[in-house]
Amino acid sequence: MKKIFVEKFITYIQTKKELTNIEIKRLKYGLEGLYNLITKMVVIFVLAILFNLLTELICFILIYSFFRLYGFGIHAKKSWQCWLSTIPIYIGGCFLIKYVSLSMPVIYAIWIFGIISFILFAPADTASRPLIHKEKRIRAKILSIIIVIFFYFINVYFQNRIFLNATLYALIIQSLSMNPLIYLLFHAPYHNYKTYSKTTV
Repeated sequence: MKKIFVEKFITYIQTKKELTNIEIKRLKYGLEGLYNLITKMVVIFVLAILFNLLTELICFILIYSFFRLYGFGIHAKKSWQCWLSTIPIYIGGCFLIKYVSLSMPVIYAIWIFGIISFILFAPADTASRPLIHKEKRIRAKILSIIIVIFFYFINVYFQNRIFLNATLYALIIQSLSMNPLIYLLFHAPYHNYKTYSKTTV
């Protein structure tokens, strides 16, 4: 199904504009990513509706997107790996968000763990998107830390358990996705900008 979608879209574009081989490859890569994202989101939202987890899912996706905006982090190498990790993380996590109540020491421990993780590891790049500019890496680190602190104060102000759980869960997932141990566990290269710099010297 994905192959048909990508090929038909590229064929349609080629009727409007002549594409080079490089442009076709880039377009194909982007369309495959878009298709994977849309299909995953459809499945996840359907499951969330079936399990009455829609509010929790929306909270988690919004907060996690903000954390990942400048923190970046590891990506699955293959589509099936992404599927295998996405469902438990999103749907399983939403059950935790909805039903778990945390004590204050645990809440503060997660906040401390998250902030330290962002200070040490953000932004975490990938081989396909190495963060080669030092200034941009510093800017991304500062902005990612500001976002975490911003959500801390939002939670202090609103005092909503679901929103707090969604924030803490998103903070854990994002912190782990930036951690070099996770990169090592999944045999993914870390600090890819260093490798890129060496290959361009």
